Amino acid sequence: MIQRKIMLIAVMCSLCITVFASKPKWVGNTPKELNNTYHFVEVVSYGQDINTARMDAKLQLAQNEQLRRAVMVNVESGKLSNINQKIVNGEMTETIDNHVEVGMKVSGKEYKLQAYAVDEYVERSEGQVKLYSLYQVGVSNNVTFDRTYKSTSYGATPAIMSVIPGLGQIYKGSTIKGIAMFAGVVGCAGATLYCENMRSDYKNKMKEQPQFAKDYNTKANNWETARNICIGATAAVWVYNIIDAAAAKGARRIIVNRATGSNLSIHPTASLTDFGLAMTYSF
Repeated sequence: MIQRKIMLIAVMCSLCITVFASKPKWVGNTPKELNNTYHFVEVVSYGQDINTARMDAKLQLAQNEQLRRAVMVNVESGKLSNINQKIVNGEMTETIDNHVEVGMKVSGKEYKLQAYAVDEYVERSEGQVKLYSLYQVGVSNNVTFDRTYKSTSYGATPAIMSVIPGLGQIYKGSTIKGIAMFAGVVGCAGATLYCENMRSDYKNKMKEQPQFAKDYNTKANNWETARNICIGATAAVWVYNIIDAAAAKGARRIIVNRATGSNLSIHPTASLTDFGLAMTYSF
């Protein structure tokens, strides 16, 4: 029966919200620098493996500086150190100390290009690696790099935004999941309206054709049951949408803190057991 199909669609909408991997937020939208001694640069490179893609990224980095300064560039050296991990507010983060040094000549004078690899994102297809790299690049010899770390937390904002289904997920960089949430709520709500129209239609037919009242009443009750299930499915998807926006990790983003001076910040934090506020003092 058609009402059974509608009930099945409504239930599927409430259960089949798929989590899709997201690109980091900085891809195509680099962070903002907090001082003018460096700038963020995004580099897209390719290779048969991750190491060759990283080397290509460093070469492109030097070439980008060459184009920007219109000078001759001689790649003399390059090194990439390990990433240090630490716990910040209960979340594993990676401090950025991937140092890249490239010797350059600017108007005949020696110049050392200094850069730090902030983050990277890898896509693999058909045996080739596509690497998105984010660098802090010094614009002078006396460069002061701001401190950066990676985070998938967005505080309470996504939960508030998800009152409109899917908006919180889109804000966190999970666009496909956000669209799925919105479609799930709209689909269940549409099924609810359809079931209610059918129920109302059979109730009217009971009055117009009393000889078939018993049969029409049975059908009206079936559509009423389908309507109630759809209402429950709509509410379930909407509530799940808010919970997901609050608890699920978003696309990785880069937090930038000033390299010098004190900084006091208060932000929401969550764990598997509780929610609360965390105070961070940087110095």
